[in-house]
Amino acid sequence: MANSSTFRVPAIVWLILLAGLAYAGYLRYDHAFISPGLRESLTAAVDPANTQSDILADLRNAQTQIHTTRDAEVEGLLERAVLLTQSAAAASQQNGKGTSADLDRDLALQRQYRRRGIKVPQSLKDAIQQEAREQKEAQQKPDPTMQLDQQASQQDSAEAAQLFQQLRADLGLPPLPAK
Repeated sequence: MANSSTFRVPAIVWLILLAGLAYAGYLRYDHAFISPGLRESLTAAVDPANTQSDILADLRNAQTQIHTTRDAEVEGLLERAVLLTQSAAAASQQNGKGTSADLDRDLALQRQYRRRGIKVPQSLKDAIQQEAREQKEAQQKPDPTMQLDQQASQQDSAEAAQLFQQLRADLGLPPLPAK
């Protein structure tokens, strides 16, 4: 006769518990760990000595190394930082254009006349003076859209720097010194 005082857990309960623990472990892995290949690509991408083209190459390589949810999150941070950096560079480059295209073209034309020993037409001289005067006036009274572009560029640069610092922290790298 069996002893009725002992309690036995059915095998199905043990299987359910084991499956639950395995699933919990998988979720922990999926949301907490960065794949080694991605870690290597991201570490190369956040190197301060990298050029923009190096970072883009590392980003393309990183996109092929995504295996977990955490990998996708971290790669998304890098992608966002790169887009912000490109946006800031484009805005600052647009703000940095001091001379107009027409003035540049006319000055080049004037140099060609002088190299060939041909007298520069008065209409070209007048156009150069007019364009130079307009450029000087534009520099003296700033364009509100240029100021907004410059502010947006500075904000994008600051946000990109924060994202790069966050990436370095996620990868276990020391933070970069503030500029």
